[in-house]
Amino acid sequence: MGAKAPTTTSPRGGDLPDCCVSAELERSLTQVARAILRLDVPKSELAEGESIDKAGYWLLVRLSGQAPVRLSELAGTVELDLSTVSRQMRDLVACGLVLKVPDPVDGRASLLSLSGRGWAVLEAVSEARRQALAEVINAWSDEERTALAAGLHRLEDGLHRTREQHATDRLSEGAAG
Repeated sequence: MGAKAPTTTSPRGGDLPDCCVSAELERSLTQVARAILRLDVPKSELAEGESIDKAGYWLLVRLSGQAPVRLSELAGTVELDLSTVSRQMRDLVACGLVLKVPDPVDGRASLLSLSGRGWAVLEAVSEARRQALAEVINAWSDEERTALAAGLHRLEDGLHRTREQHATDRLSEGAAG
């Protein structure tokens, strides 16, 4: 069994591993995320006069992984106010990217899912992003690309576990208080 990493106490209380994350690493990851988010939806995939902003695109991505879903569940998943998600969904339904059907279990509610056109737009955006990434890492070796993907998966998994642990800790603290 491996030894536990040494820890220190954080300014907010609680133990932190003795691993320092440089400001440069945090800044670089933030800048990469922003650069990816700035990649636009290809205009060739949208009807004239239509547009999808970054929030709308993100909702399409989330919807693709959990549909059909109620609006309230989607809002909870993306951690946005119900009215904000409702407004975005209204626009996505109006331009034919999202289908809204009555919930067979509760006729007062609706279920949302991507339309065929929504899937096509989502795939076009994904392909455009893959092409942009391919241009950037074209000169990298297969080993470098594989290592990057593996490291990012590991980072994502760790961030999810840390977030879940923090949520559990907050619930425990609330119950104890």
